[in-house]
Amino acid sequence: MRKPSLFRLSALCLTSCLAITPVWAHEHHDHQHEQAGHQAPDYSREFAAARPAETTTVDYCWVRNIPTPAPSAGYFVVHNGGEKPVRLLAVQSPQYDDLMLHQTYDEDGMAKMKMADDIVIEPNSSLEFKPGGYHAMLEQPTSKVADGDVIEMTWLFDDKTSVTGQCEVRAASGRQKSDDTTHQH
Repeated sequence: MRKPSLFRLSALCLTSCLAITPVWAHEHHDHQHEQAGHQAPDYSREFAAARPAETTTVDYCWVRNIPTPAPSAGYFVVHNGGEKPVRLLAVQSPQYDDLMLHQTYDEDGMAKMKMADDIVIEPNSSLEFKPGGYHAMLEQPTSKVADGDVIEMTWLFDDKTSVTGQCEVRAASGRQKSDDTTHQH
């Protein structure tokens, strides 16, 4: 029996690593993106004109740091302490050029993703953005983003208000910490 060459072992390892990377990168096995021809609207004017929210807050924000070119994902909890529903329109960050709000859903046993266009937070309630549900997709970093970094994000709502806060960047295997106490306004 011939011993495998170093070249064959290296090629086998590289092939195996490449085969598992897409599954690891998103942690959504066999998912599909449904956004053909769908671009996120430009809310730059609305972000510039928004006033600080008084009854809406965001906390427990963290980013799952995925090596580029795969997108990273942002998770957080939005609280509406007001008497009227609010809609989350968009999110932005100086650390990423492209941010989109998505929702993961199951169709025929396959996880799929779509743009989330109508995210309503009812009065006196909260909505959690978490793996396997609503999340922010963060693409095209403006500079290197490393595990342990803290990045700024701003959330824009339909009542012409915004919330700016800090999000901890965690390794791709990172999860929501039960002792998170971050709170932003």
